[in-house]
Amino acid sequence: MVKYKLSSWDLSEIKPVDLNSLFNQIEKKVSSFQEKRKLLTKDISPQQFMLLVKELEQLRIITGKLGTYPQLKFAENSSDQQAAALSSRVETFLTKQGNQLIFFNLWFKSLPEHKANELIRASGKYHYFLENLRRTAPYTLKENEEKIINIKDMAGVSALNSVYDILTSQFEYEFEGKKLTQDALLVYARNPSSKKREEAYKCLLARYLRHRDVIGEIYKNIINNWREESIGLRGYKSPLNVRNIANNIPDKAVESLLKVCEKNQQLFHRFFEIKRKKLGLKQMRRFDLYAPLQKKEEQKLSYDNAVKLVLDTFKDFSPEFHQEALTIINKKQVHSCLQKNKSTGAFCCSVTAQLNPYVLLNYAGTLRDVSTLAHELGHGIHHNLARNQTEFTSQAALPLAETASIFSEMLLSERLQEKYPAKSKELLYVKLDEIYASIIRQAGFVNFEIKAHQLMEEGKTIEEMSKVYLTDLRQQLGSKVKVDDIFANEWCYIPHIFHSPFYCYAYAFGNLLTLALYEMYKERGREFTPKIIELLSKGGSESPQQITKAIGVDITSEAFWQKGFDVIKKMIDKVEKD
Repeated sequence: MVKYKLSSWDLSEIKPVDLNSLFNQIEKKVSSFQEKRKLLTKDISPQQFMLLVKELEQLRIITGKLGTYPQLKFAENSSDQQAAALSSRVETFLTKQGNQLIFFNLWFKSLPEHKANELIRASGKYHYFLENLRRTAPYTLKENEEKIINIKDMAGVSALNSVYDILTSQFEYEFEGKKLTQDALLVYARNPSSKKREEAYKCLLARYLRHRDVIGEIYKNIINNWREESIGLRGYKSPLNVRNIANNIPDKAVESLLKVCEKNQQLFHRFFEIKRKKLGLKQMRRFDLYAPLQKKEEQKLSYDNAVKLVLDTFKDFSPEFHQEALTIINKKQVHSCLQKNKSTGAFCCSVTAQLNPYVLLNYAGTLRDVSTLAHELGHGIHHNLARNQTEFTSQAALPLAETASIFSEMLLSERLQEKYPAKSKELLYVKLDEIYASIIRQAGFVNFEIKAHQLMEEGKTIEEMSKVYLTDLRQQLGSKVKVDDIFANEWCYIPHIFHSPFYCYAYAFGNLLTLALYEMYKERGREFTPKIIELLSKGGSESPQQITKAIGVDITSEAFWQKGFDVIKKMIDKVEKD
């Protein structure tokens, strides 16, 4: 029987054999494409046009592989100077080549409406890619201006994020006589000992406080760049509107989502009080939010058992889910072991539509780590199910990108409750912990970002911004949860607000949508499985609004989002009765 071991990944499939030769190959293809610029007239035939689109697609495949390799090498070890140098060299090269191709998108955006529609109608499965180009036309600048921005971002925002990653990935934490990575330290946030939970959080947040001036400066400049480019130059309505347009999500949908999340914070105020009584605590503190019910330290699950448990879970749901996850694992495309200078957290990285994605984990053996494994493999399954879409439309928009991953977590949660019936109550508490963290907490991050962007525009300090974060956190958790002042710095270790501003509402969106989908699945059984597969197979070939409408969902409706919270209320009712 196969035994799965903690390991690094195998990047041989995307590692350049001869970097200089590959650079030359790409340069020649780019030059060849540039020579066809003369074909871009108002009289171009749909046939000629589609040949150019497909040529551009092939270039994207080649550059996608090239760009991903150094990113993954850097993620596995941020102190690797060769990886850092390679990443910088490749990014510079790809930015230069991308600038040579920018004319095509700009030309298509400038076409008269009737001609653009003619080409879109003849484009088949490329239609949504082309529709998106037209949709973003109002926010597009002239060719030279776009080139300048690309160059500026390489040495600006991209560099700032690299500095943040290098700085934070090298943090080591002295805890109980051991030197721990951040992920290893955060295991103690779920320790049965109240004292250890508190000490772990204080250890983590003290390190970020020590570097808050530098981290704050990084964040301030990311915000300033976002505002000046997106609103000042491109003409977006607001900082949040930038992300909404990119996701092709109506502002109204996101406003409804955030409003309903804020209204339902009180559900979790109730849950925290139930949990406080269950834990026998006089006072519920922020340190205690993820406290386990059991008094003993959680028994660790080997990586081998974790993988087999997740694979068996997928197999029971769908042969497609099982096979796609198995392929990713067997091709050694999972980096699972804990190691110094490795990127914290977890992610699933897509390369091209036809290649299996790569998964990074920091597996420490907790049930939460098992859930993370299911989550990231869910992303990989989603990617692979959409491989028949074009290179431009295989990736789902961010709000739908979390659907398969969260659905996979739900499947695993139910599996665990079946496998360990004696622990079913405890597992339900764990699930509610995760739902709070994935919905209310993530919506809170977005609300903080909205305020942070406003505060920076008003010239406020990082200290003032941190105080706003603390005030909002206390409101989010309710009056019966004590939040120490040190949590004012918690925003510093949330990488999404640095790397992808306003990304986090995708988690709230994905979780509430998936709760609704999972209810449908439980009601209809296996007959609903093909609907899930179909939804995931669409990738990013339609707007999130269109994809969800096909299953009877209106994402602009507050009533729809409330349905997700109605499911959560039933779960809280259940733990209260037990």
